Amino acid sequence: MKKFIYLVAFALVFVNYSCASLGALFGGNGICNCNCEACVNCKNHKHVLTNEELAKLQDQQKQKTEEEARRKAELDSLLNMDYTIVHYDIPDDPQPYAWEENEEITSPLDSLESLFKKTALSNGEIEYIYNGINTNYRENDTYMYFTVKDGVPGPLRFVVHYFADDPVDFYTLKFKLDRFEYEFTPKNIQHSTEDIYFSERFDEALTKESRDFAAGLAKCRYANILLKSNKVSHRLYISQKQLDRFRETYKLYRLMGGKIED
Repeated sequence: MKKFIYLVAFALVFVNYSCASLGALFGGNGICNCNCEACVNCKNHKHVLTNEELAKLQDQQKQKTEEEARRKAELDSLLNMDYTIVHYDIPDDPQPYAWEENEEITSPLDSLESLFKKTALSNGEIEYIYNGINTNYRENDTYMYFTVKDGVPGPLRFVVHYFADDPVDFYTLKFKLDRFEYEFTPKNIQHSTEDIYFSERFDEALTKESRDFAAGLAKCRYANILLKSNKVSHRLYISQKQLDRFRETYKLYRLMGGKIED
């Protein structure tokens, strides 16, 4: 009887070993396709993938391949870049932007004029304001505009609208145009309140003493304006869109013969 038990035990061990070995030999990658109950104990037994699981695995492999291709393309792009050192001629003593009396503007007049809204005023003047500007004082903004009468431009005007639930009570403006600093003090800042909101604004003609920052706004790459107050000052960061408006307004004004001499 003991011999019989030993033989049965030996047979079971042999079956376990055979399933694992045959699965590894013929099933590939340790996947056992045998249905015998002993396979649950196979050393290299793995779950046989369903069609859904196989598709998911293939999708993951595809994503991995695409990611590797993308990284290789990025590396090739970096390796093929021109790393030649470019030398720039930078003036030893850069000068601030300034209004030039005989500045030459090369932009076509027709192309510039198409960017502006032209409004006929009751006094016979035509007002030129860049398209899309909301002139309502409740719109926080800053811009330049001008009027033309009998083909002659009047003064170039500078506008700032501040509208918020906290007052600033600013009295002067400090400009930072690229590395250069300017200052402008408006003569007539209007103040008003509406419910919980405070409005501080001005619309002022530039003079010979204040025209340089207009040229700077038209030529600089970045700018900000500090509304200087005796309480808490407020900084206006000028967007690229606003700089483009300043630039095109300045060009059209100069191209039409606009001058600031007084």
